[in-house]
Amino acid sequence: MLNKSSTTYQLMRDNRKRLVQLIILGIWALFQFSVGNKFYALFIIVFFLILAISRPPSFMLVAIPVLVIVLFNTSIIGTATQLKQWNLNTIQNYKRALVNIFTPDSGRKVLPDQVRQMLSLLISNHITSYQLSPRLYQDPLIMQRIVESAWPIKMDSTSLYRLSLIDEPNHNLICVVIDHTREVILANCH
Repeated sequence: MLNKSSTTYQLMRDNRKRLVQLIILGIWALFQFSVGNKFYALFIIVFFLILAISRPPSFMLVAIPVLVIVLFNTSIIGTATQLKQWNLNTIQNYKRALVNIFTPDSGRKVLPDQVRQMLSLLISNHITSYQLSPRLYQDPLIMQRIVESAWPIKMDSTSLYRLSLIDEPNHNLICVVIDHTREVILANCH
């Protein structure tokens, strides 16, 4: 009889611990829900319920502190909130996003100025392939942006058309300037 009552007492104590854990979890989830993190609040509840049902209590002792540290890290919550807001804006204003996707040249304003100038020279002179000067080629930002924004115009190291900066020396190449902008020259080099 004594053994049965101690087992009952132990079960009641375990149930009270789980109830306290669920109350704390509920308060935290309610806070997350109130600041706009509805998915995050649902995730917290589901995750802790799965842990409470399927894992031994010693795992809970490890999981709770780790999650509390992660949850109180404001950069994670702030980033998740910002991503949620951007996604929500995209979904709510899907027509504007579709217009940007299907409008030619809609993303040029985000390119570096030199890349916009190079792109302008290539398009206005109907160039089908080009090469970059060594200085432009060694700049990873410029090189990547011109390759992606000029497509289908291809960068080709054997092309006769060369893009270079105005202040860049011409290293023993016979080049005829075709066109130029403030900073960039398009030349036909033999």
